Amino acid sequence: MLPKQTDYKVGMYLRLSRDDERQGESLSIENQRRILTNYVQENGWSIYDTYIDDGISGTTFERPGVQRLLDDAKSGKINLILCKDMSRFGRNYIQVGQYVDYLFPMYNIRFIALTDNIDTANSDSASMDMMPIMNVFNEWHCANTSKKLRTVFHANAKAGKYMATFCTYGYYKADDDKRTPLIDPEAAAVVQRIFKMRASGMGHKSIADALNQEHITPPLDYKYDKLGRTYPLYSHHLWNAQTIRRILDNQMYLGKLVQMKETTVSYKNHKVIRNDESEWVIVENNHEPIISQELWDKVRERDRSVSRGRITTERITSPLSGLCYCDSCGAKMKMQKTPESKSPYSYRCGLHVRYGKSFCTSHNIRGTILEQLILEDIRRQIDFVTNDDKARAKYLARKQGNIALVMAEDNKRKREIEKRLDDLGKLMQKIYEDRVLGNMPDKACAELLEQYQQEKEDLQAELNELRKRFDGYKREEEDVDEFIRRLKSYAGAEELTRQMCLELIEYVTIGTFFLICVCGTLCGIECGIEILHRCKSMLSDDTR
Repeated sequence: MLPKQTDYKVGMYLRLSRDDERQGESLSIENQRRILTNYVQENGWSIYDTYIDDGISGTTFERPGVQRLLDDAKSGKINLILCKDMSRFGRNYIQVGQYVDYLFPMYNIRFIALTDNIDTANSDSASMDMMPIMNVFNEWHCANTSKKLRTVFHANAKAGKYMATFCTYGYYKADDDKRTPLIDPEAAAVVQRIFKMRASGMGHKSIADALNQEHITPPLDYKYDKLGRTYPLYSHHLWNAQTIRRILDNQMYLGKLVQMKETTVSYKNHKVIRNDESEWVIVENNHEPIISQELWDKVRERDRSVSRGRITTERITSPLSGLCYCDSCGAKMKMQKTPESKSPYSYRCGLHVRYGKSFCTSHNIRGTILEQLILEDIRRQIDFVTNDDKARAKYLARKQGNIALVMAEDNKRKREIEKRLDDLGKLMQKIYEDRVLGNMPDKACAELLEQYQQEKEDLQAELNELRKRFDGYKREEEDVDEFIRRLKSYAGAEELTRQMCLELIEYVTIGTFFLICVCGTLCGIECGIEILHRCKSMLSDDTR
């Protein structure tokens, strides 16, 4: 039993989850506030602060309001925690029991769950004896509710109800029951332009660069500008190839509502995982489309096309057409027919071809030699990503300097922390159950729980910092992963194709005696052709 006190500084805790909202006013934040305030006034106590988590599940204690409440309790700013019922405080029976039975008494904090008649100042009451069972029931209720909600979400998706918190870029939500997406003219114009640019042959990075040059606001910034806030997880505020790709792959712009693409592991583990495509719920003609089916098909055709680039009179299309640049002047290399040569075409500096040697040298190279060099290098890259388990980290290192190596270490540490947190959860659960069953003395239980809880808090704080760092590099990682996937898809390739070049190569720079290939349309990774074959024999005879 807690020492007698007369001067209580009360921290009122209020929580409302999305599920609670369905039960109406009885569980509303304002109703909770009214009930608790009246109780404090009746007892002549003072309210230090009110701590609120609105729309957050009680299965986790990683809630801003409850974390601030616990910090103030530990620092002595409050000595009484008041909530409407036990489920408001939390639905994880192990953690709730740990706080109420051990940590709060350790800091001399009184805890009251008003409607459940739970009061730690009266530890001998029948309600306190029933508290472990109540906690278990609350967690069961949460698990059962989670199952029901998954069923409801699936039914709503089939009915065409838009369930995402924010609308896809180019739309905003109507006020009807289905929250039907309505076209946002400003953003929709950008979406249409992106599709047209891609259909005309522009690459994803080129589209992103063009939008950045015009200072067009990217989707995340646009959304948060509408909310009057700044997006907190990144600072570059730029379009990138991955964003363009996501827009071009989004069927919502055709008027289709595609939902249930992702889910969580369980009601306790909120890690998001991707559903199999067969589990997606697609509603045709759900809302007004931004682009036509014809434009969508043109983009898909462009993605599949192997014919983009210059076609000669002999109907020859170089795999590298439009991707090669002169190292000296920066002009595009011009493909020219060479009927008497071992190669049917070669590349010369475009500036040299148009204006003569007084402006630039020819940098001439036979097409077959160029394709051979690049194919060999792509094969080396494929072998690299297939056989080297550190390939991903090394690609990130090329792209981001030493950041990738740091991220590899951070990932290792993140896995260690997550495993330890999982182990701690199991240990704390066993300790608490042993105490309830009378298999462990209270003192030993309290000491172990305090030790484990402190370790858990330290690890969780470290994990949160790691996650913040990862958020800043997520897009870069996604680009590298996609690039590796594309490389592997060409394993066993016998020749350099147009499609292979469009998917893997951003540009090739041709100097007098060297090549530099930036192999990575997605991520700008310089591959092994860098300063490759400084040998005249690999070039055509005319290099001046």
